[in-house]
Amino acid sequence: MLTPFEVRVLSIVLLASTLGASTARAQFDNRLAVGGSVTGRLSNSSAADGGLDVGFEIRMGHEHDGFGSQLSFFGWFESDVRDDSTTTQAGTIGSLRIRPIMAGYGYTKTHGRVAVTADVLGGFSFNSFHLNSIAEAYYRATLGAQNIRTEATNGFVIKPEVQMWYDVSHRIGVKLSGGYLVTRPSVSIISSLGKSTRSIKSDAFLLSVVVVYSIF
Repeated sequence: MLTPFEVRVLSIVLLASTLGASTARAQFDNRLAVGGSVTGRLSNSSAADGGLDVGFEIRMGHEHDGFGSQLSFFGWFESDVRDDSTTTQAGTIGSLRIRPIMAGYGYTKTHGRVAVTADVLGGFSFNSFHLNSIAEAYYRATLGAQNIRTEATNGFVIKPEVQMWYDVSHRIGVKLSGGYLVTRPSVSIISSLGKSTRSIKSDAFLLSVVVVYSIF
């Protein structure tokens, strides 16, 4: 997982590449573009932290005025899980990996090189949870737990959002987006002491910067 410093460096490089690109032609004839994203998460939950994530992004086709379908495959992120009842550092006991796959419907308005879309996405998230080494040591040494393992439930997710694509050049496109993701899985710690399960409110505001390059 990249450090916050590495994320900032990558975002600066991506933005610099767009500013230095040729603006001779827009990305109107794009059929498939691939690239990367930097996403900031602002969590309103005491059980799950926010953060920065670097991800993969694809853009299929080009946006047109009117209603249409929307897809999201790679909006994955990892969030620290907190539990102040333990004596672990800062109450953080592990990480929750959220892998949502979503589809939805929205309305797009274009103007020159800019396409703005308001939509609502929904789908299913495949999740996993892992204890960190400090928390695992606490459960073993302090509580006497043995055979420790963890799990997380999968579940439905929903995200209303607004996104804006800007065609920097024939090959390069940039997207800015903001949305609110609703996802509330349960995580479990299973050991010789039994099974402890809690629901995690992982809802978060998501702000993303995406840069893609058209490959054909």
